[in-house]
Amino acid sequence: MEHNDLKIRIWSSVEGLLKLAKIHCWNSISGTIHYIVSDFNEFKGDNYSEHMKCRQRINSSKELFDLDAAVSILLPEYYDLYDVNLYIFRSFKKETIVEIQFYRKSNFDADYFALVKDNPPMFHSKLSLPVYAWEGGKFDVNRESGKGIHHRWKNFLFKTFLYQHKVKGKK
Repeated sequence: MEHNDLKIRIWSSVEGLLKLAKIHCWNSISGTIHYIVSDFNEFKGDNYSEHMKCRQRINSSKELFDLDAAVSILLPEYYDLYDVNLYIFRSFKKETIVEIQFYRKSNFDADYFALVKDNPPMFHSKLSLPVYAWEGGKFDVNRESGKGIHHRWKNFLFKTFLYQHKVKGKK
C-alpha cells in the first residue's frame, strides 16, 4: 500500500463523515481538519460510560496532526489494520478534529486471525447517535465531550418524557 492510496481512503472516509455531520448535527462543521490517531485498545473501561470518559481524557491530551502525518503513523501498521473508524472528536467554528481509531488484526485469537490476515482494512465513518435522536432531530456533534447545554437539555427532556411514559404506562 502506498502513502497516497491510504491517504485517499482516509480522505474519502473523512468526506463521508463530514457529510453525515452536516446532515445530522446542528453545529457548523469547519473544513479545516486536524487528526488524532488512536488504537482501540488504549481505552479502558468496564462499561460504555467509563470507556468514553477514558477516551475523552486520553484524546484531549493527544497531539494534532495533518493528514500526511496521520497517514505516516498508520502506514507502517497497514498490514495489521483490521478496521479503521473515523469519528469527529470535536468541532469548532475554525477547526474540526477527526479521530482515526484503528483495530489491529493481531488483537484477534489465532483462528480468526488466520481468516482475516490477508484482508485489506475496512474504513468506516461514524457518528454515534444520542438517545434522543431516534426521532430524526439534529444533535450536537460535541456532545460526547460533555460540552454544551443544548445536549444536556435535550437529554433531560428525553429522560423526563421516557420516565413519564413509563409511569403513565404502569397506571
